[in-house]
Amino acid sequence: MIKLRSWSRFKVEKLSYSKALDRVFLVLKNNDKFPEDAQYLLEELSGLNYTQLQLRRNDLVSEEILTKFNQGIQLLLKDEPVQYILGEAYFLGEKFSVDDNVLIPRQETEEMVEKIIQDHSESSMSILDVGTGSGVIAISLALKFPDDEVVASDISSDALKVAAKNAQRLQTDNVHFFQSNLFSNDKLGKFDVIVSNPPYIAESEQNVMDQSVIKYEPDLALYGKNDGLDFYERFSKQVIEYLNPGGKLYMEFGYNQKNKIKQIFSNNMPDYAVEFYKDISGNYRYLKLFRKKG
Repeated sequence: MIKLRSWSRFKVEKLSYSKALDRVFLVLKNNDKFPEDAQYLLEELSGLNYTQLQLRRNDLVSEEILTKFNQGIQLLLKDEPVQYILGEAYFLGEKFSVDDNVLIPRQETEEMVEKIIQDHSESSMSILDVGTGSGVIAISLALKFPDDEVVASDISSDALKVAAKNAQRLQTDNVHFFQSNLFSNDKLGKFDVIVSNPPYIAESEQNVMDQSVIKYEPDLALYGKNDGLDFYERFSKQVIEYLNPGGKLYMEFGYNQKNKIKQIFSNNMPDYAVEFYKDISGNYRYLKLFRKKG
């Protein structure tokens, strides 16, 4: 394995942005890592976007930034996700705090939230986010609809601390957090919208997963029993009690789970219709459930 040269050598050389990236790109490529992560890391550390970085490519990187960049690259070589290194990730244009107690937010979840926003009525609504993690779903909806009452729950107290930090960071005062295993918290009422991005990965899928996910993202939020379907089985047997008349349910799921999930909801919620939606890659990744008319 090719090692990154020591910081003391970097310090003496006073590298420009372009030279720092060129050297790191080579190291990452030779270690089967993603050079794009180094680009993103340097952009965030410097506060420069891609275009600005190109315009200043021959400028010398400050000692402070180069130190942090070098430290970050060492962590990338150990497969740590760049978002955890930075302690931040973007979701729908906002920056959220993240750590290894919560999942890193992803594009598929953004698309589901955009669908909820698109479907939102003109009047205020009550929303429950089950398994909120870092709070990106609940907080994004609270920011978009400040008159809504938004409740976010999670089984993990550590995840709820991250979510509460994000709510404070983004100054949302219409989100309330509860620790709950599904609907075990008796403070939960009925809602117009219930949304969840649950643990749906089968443990057998680890052989095709990226090492950064396996090593660093929380197992509790990733893996589900019964080939990743356990959450949907339990959830579909309880959720009706917590939906208002006319209420809607939105859930994310794995790229190969559509047919099995359709059968689960058909069995456990026969009075509800389910619609499936594809992500930007053309895979079915989230659903909307609503009561059938008549």
